Amino acid sequence: MAALVAAPGRGERTLSERGGEITAEGERLPPRPHELQYLPADPPGVGEAREIADGVRWLRIPLPMELNHINVWLLEDGDGWMLVDTGMAEDVCRDAWLVLEERVLDGRGLTRIFITHDHPDHMGLSPWLAERHGAAVWMSEYAHRSGGEFLRADPQAIAVRMREFLRSHGVDVSDGPAIGRGNHRRWFDGMPPLAASPSDGDTIEAGRGRWRVVETAGHCRGHLCLHDADRRLLISGDQVLPSISPNVSVISSRPEADPLREFLASLARLDECDADTLVLPSHGRPFRGLHRRLADLVRHHEQQLADLRAFCSEPRTAFEVLPTMFRRVPPGFHRMLAMGEAIAHLNCLCGRGQMERMQDGAGIVRFVTRRE
Repeated sequence: MAALVAAPGRGERTLSERGGEITAEGERLPPRPHELQYLPADPPGVGEAREIADGVRWLRIPLPMELNHINVWLLEDGDGWMLVDTGMAEDVCRDAWLVLEERVLDGRGLTRIFITHDHPDHMGLSPWLAERHGAAVWMSEYAHRSGGEFLRADPQAIAVRMREFLRSHGVDVSDGPAIGRGNHRRWFDGMPPLAASPSDGDTIEAGRGRWRVVETAGHCRGHLCLHDADRRLLISGDQVLPSISPNVSVISSRPEADPLREFLASLARLDECDADTLVLPSHGRPFRGLHRRLADLVRHHEQQLADLRAFCSEPRTAFEVLPTMFRRVPPGFHRMLAMGEAIAHLNCLCGRGQMERMQDGAGIVRFVTRRE
């Protein structure tokens, strides 16, 4: 890939002092001091659990990657447990589960496995755990179909499509190693049979409470949160995280999609939760301050949109705008995530009628701000 273009000069961008660093899950965006109130308890270690509420336990599964853990949640379910998310199909995750089965499950098996979305750290171990426990897997129909299509697709065909997608947005891509998520297949144990496909507004009884299913989008289509309004609890998956702005990307199979519009609309829906809601995120520590975090995420994205409008006074490719959004973008997977995020913001501006998308004879796409 070609080197990044020079960063815009002073006055052409206003990179957030807290943002601008891309990670495997999104852009690092820690909260301002005292913005969030975290649970005082330390995160559980391997083989440990923390009780969050009656019938609700917090577990943490280690991950062999930059983002080194995922929080999963055990909810009492009759004589067993409903598990929310699983970890990925890696030995370090399986080993953690073997210890948890011995020390935490109290001799009660998993009856249901509820998957928030189809990313490997959330569902990769679901077939293995479902078979061990005879558990029924619940996830959105869209996520189950999308995950299955990805695992059945030809990795070479995905790489070719991804190379063309990136090339069209200004990246110099060689015909070298495969680009994209192809190598992430090892993090899945396959797709489990789907026992139920809950949808927005459904109610699930578990963990001594009633949880309303809230479908959100932007980070991943078919993403499901669980909200217990009576006890002011929200299992937020990756939709709301305490120190990361979740990755919101355009992907090569939907090049003109507008996931940022969907993401912002989903944040508005979650803002209807009580201000004192305890958020149970997939990464980081449980916290209160949901409304402040939602407002911070909205401000962050709106600032990025404003910066892009200023920078694209002349036609720019998505690759050329990366320094406007990120301080440094490592090569490989992180750069692909950054490109997807940049295109999501540019597509959002097009959808708002504030920017135009044009494509030249070589197939290169550029974006330019509309004059008012």
